[in-house]
Amino acid sequence: MSGGIEVDLFVEAFGDDDAEPVLLISGADAHCTRWTPALIDPLVAAGFRVVRFDNRDSGLSTKVPSSVGYTLDDLAADSLSVMDGLSIDSAHVIGRSMGGMVGQVLALTSPERVRSLALFCSSPGLGDERLPSAADWLFDKMAERLFAPPPADKAERVAWVVELDRLFAGHRYPFDDEASRSVAELEVERCWYPESGHGPAVGASPSRLDSLGKINVPTLVVHGTADPVFPVEHALALSDGVPGAHLWLVEGLGHEVPDACLPDLLPRLLDHLAV
Repeated sequence: MSGGIEVDLFVEAFGDDDAEPVLLISGADAHCTRWTPALIDPLVAAGFRVVRFDNRDSGLSTKVPSSVGYTLDDLAADSLSVMDGLSIDSAHVIGRSMGGMVGQVLALTSPERVRSLALFCSSPGLGDERLPSAADWLFDKMAERLFAPPPADKAERVAWVVELDRLFAGHRYPFDDEASRSVAELEVERCWYPESGHGPAVGASPSRLDSLGKINVPTLVVHGTADPVFPVEHALALSDGVPGAHLWLVEGLGHEVPDACLPDLLPRLLDHLAV
């Protein structure tokens, strides 16, 4: 039980049970399948046990009634329940976007459970007036999507997901329409559920900007200079605030971790995990 309700989470583990664990935490509304074999397989080959799971309100995990509010603390408790269910005392935590926020909460509230922290395209505090908001053009496009008629069939739903991926993408890597479509088709087949409480959970959670100095685990921050959701100042705040954090700013990368960036990312990530 977490956040006052029973939550069943879909969990997958890869690699040997006794290998050093890596916990992958997805972003808002994203299925765990967005952590692709292109990342998972090299980590397993390097000797890690890799765990991915669907957050509550996404994928094959429990959908929470809209009347039941929850916060990043509840999502962090869900992550701990995943670790407990697999008898993992502590893990390297890699979080993307909202997942990186959950990772920060874990490092602040349960530091003994976190071996290291990697934050991909994340933020220390959505709505913190000291940090810039998303790009104006993205606000306009998201408003259009919000008030447009909902996708009526599978093809429209897939196109809706692909469009969002394209909005988030930067210019460093050519947008891979085929790869995005494959991911979108799998998400739609697994469960179409775009009305999650992830956004409200992030909005209802306090900023961590003034608490970052209390994070005492090795931390890697990876962020694109063309991220339209969290401008680069969010990454700078994370790397400046967490003692000893390492920052990799990727020129032209958007709010994304495409497989195309993994040849450059993996060596840095494996070096980070070797703590």
